[in-house]
Amino acid sequence: MDAVYFALVAAGMGALWWRHLRVHQHVTQPRALGTVFDADAEVALHVASHEARSRGEPMTSLHVLYGLLQDETIAAAVREVGGDPSVLEDRALAAIDDKRADDEDDVHRVYGFAAGHATHAGRRATATDLWAYLRGSIAISVVDVPTLAKVLFRLCHGSEPDAHIEGNYDVHIVLRNDDYTTQQFVCHVLEDVFQLSDTDASTRMMQTHEQGRAVIGRFRPDEARAKIEDVRTRARASGFPLWIGIEPI
Repeated sequence: MDAVYFALVAAGMGALWWRHLRVHQHVTQPRALGTVFDADAEVALHVASHEARSRGEPMTSLHVLYGLLQDETIAAAVREVGGDPSVLEDRALAAIDDKRADDEDDVHRVYGFAAGHATHAGRRATATDLWAYLRGSIAISVVDVPTLAKVLFRLCHGSEPDAHIEGNYDVHIVLRNDDYTTQQFVCHVLEDVFQLSDTDASTRMMQTHEQGRAVIGRFRPDEARAKIEDVRTRARASGFPLWIGIEPI
C-alpha cells in the first residue's frame, strides 16, 4: 500500500525517464536508470524499445504492454484469467499502428511509478511493477482495467479464494496486504462497504499494511459473501489486486 515518499520518488524518476524520451526519439534503454529493473523487466523494456526503434518512433505504454506480453510469467497469468496473450499482442500492435504522433502518452508515469515503487521497497523493479502501472495509460485501450487487475491479482496472490463456506456459521472477513492497492482505496471501501469510522478504517488498513493481514469483522456467511463480492468488483474496476476473503472462526 502506498506512501507519500514513494509518490515523490516515482515522480522524480518519471521526470528523468520523460526527459530521456524527449531527447532520444529513437528510444534505447535509459543508461542512468539501467540498474533499477531486474532481468525480466529489462528484457520486456528491451523488446518494447526494439519495437519502437524499428518503427522510428518514441516508446509508449503500448510498446511496454507489447514487451510485457512476451514475458512468460505475464502471459501465463493472462491465460489463467481467461485471456489470450496472442490476441492482446495483436491488439497492442494494431493500437501502435493507429496511434497518432501527437497523441499524449504517459509512459514516463508507467516507468517512473514502477521504478519508484521498487526503490521505496528496497529492490529492483519487476515486470509485475510495470504491468501494475499500465493502469491509467493508453495501454488500457488494449487491456481493460478489470482484466489488468485480474492478471495483477494472479501475479501477486495466485488464484482468488472462494467466498463460499459450508454451513451457516459466522465467519471472519480478512484483508491481506499487497504492494499496489492504495491506502486511500482500502480506507474508502472499509468505510463505504463495512461502515467503519474513518479512524477504525485507518487502523485496519495500517494493520493490513504492517502485519500482512487484518480481520475486518464477523459476519453471517451470506452477508460476508455479498460484501466480499462488492469490494472485489470495486477493486478490479479501479485496477487493484486487493485480496479479501473469508476465514472460519
